[in-house]
Amino acid sequence: IALLTFEGLAAQNIHTGYHSNAFILKSSSNASAFPESNLVIGLPTLSNLNFGLQLPFSLNEALSKGADDSLRIDIPSLIDNLDDGEGLYMQARAQLFFLGIKLGHEKNIFTYIGDELVSNVGAVVSGKLLDYLSRGNAYFLNQQMNFDSERFQATAYNSFYIGASFRPIDELTIGARFKMLNGLANINTETFNLSFYTDSTSSPVYQTTLEANMMLQTSIPGIAPDSLSFNPFLNKGFAVDFGLTYQATDELEFSLAINDLGQINWAKQNTLNYSTNGQVNYLIDGLEMSSSDSEDNDLESQVEEIVDDLSSVFSLSDSSTAYSTKLKSNLFFGAKYELTEQHSFSFLFHSRDQISSRFNVFSLGYQLQASESLEFLASYQNLNGISNIAAGFVICPGPVQMHVIVDNTLAADVFDAKNFAIQLGLTFGFGIEK
Repeated sequence: IALLTFEGLAAQNIHTGYHSNAFILKSSSNASAFPESNLVIGLPTLSNLNFGLQLPFSLNEALSKGADDSLRIDIPSLIDNLDDGEGLYMQARAQLFFLGIKLGHEKNIFTYIGDELVSNVGAVVSGKLLDYLSRGNAYFLNQQMNFDSERFQATAYNSFYIGASFRPIDELTIGARFKMLNGLANINTETFNLSFYTDSTSSPVYQTTLEANMMLQTSIPGIAPDSLSFNPFLNKGFAVDFGLTYQATDELEFSLAINDLGQINWAKQNTLNYSTNGQVNYLIDGLEMSSSDSEDNDLESQVEEIVDDLSSVFSLSDSSTAYSTKLKSNLFFGAKYELTEQHSFSFLFHSRDQISSRFNVFSLGYQLQASESLEFLASYQNLNGISNIAAGFVICPGPVQMHVIVDNTLAADVFDAKNFAIQLGLTFGFGIEK
């Protein structure tokens, strides 16, 4: 009995599909998932779209219509919607291969190996910083303006994993997955602290004191001192996933999963880091107006001096030193109640680590087994206060199994959408147990 799979993994985005009939979706989010088939084979590239995007604002909040009906960036609205800790986040996963087989006389052990590519991007910019940049320092005279919540992180890595799920009794399944990681690229603002103070009594006017403490870590092909020697196999790491599923009664099931506990160590040979070497202070002179004939020349030279001062501020020293970054961990807790053979209801709580906070999702789901080969999925989700309606289906005509799940159907209204996630999968099953 075999199952041939073409699938992409995106465990961080799976909500509606967590309680679906699609084994690969369940396995990627919970290591205790146990298939009906004795053999599972996964191949890449076919229907391999698994993607999630979260924005701190919608297009309607970012744009406004001018008198001539043209769209313009609405700076005040952006400032209002850029709360501390909220930012842009994007996740994508692509499975390269998967091979699993049941073992034991009673076939109660499922072991597997697999490989996947993972990418995560996150950026946080506070509304306070955007307000400062848009208004200028003259608006904030004699105020200490501190900016320390800004962050940027981007990581791409390969994850080769081995795992097993074990069913010691019919009601209980436990699982674990061990991942060997190789970092492909990384940009990380390890430290970002800026502080501005503009003195209203200074001469020249608007003289500004800038305090900066910055550390930007990078490991990217083409940026290291010896780019030709960049070797991603030196960027090593590890991570573990744990899962548990308990069938409390014939109708009621509980599950728990903790994923991506680990880190990547970025090798010295592959890194180039930029730093102020601790906290440094800079004095940026303002403009001194003059009524003399040489006013234009004085103004031009002062502007050039300010530009030179800013260039010196952001002329960071560079070095190659090893560093480590943690993976963004995930926690899933689910419950499913099978009312009848056709109708099931579910609850899911998902908490994901982000740059400066955790992203929490509560989901209420409904599963309709319309026929032996067709399952419809729907859910209501609350993502950090944002409501979503999600839908999808799993269809199995003969040896083919296909699923399409959109975790925010409201994204059809593009201008009001703040998040979007999709999973597409096409599988081929041979001799699957019914």
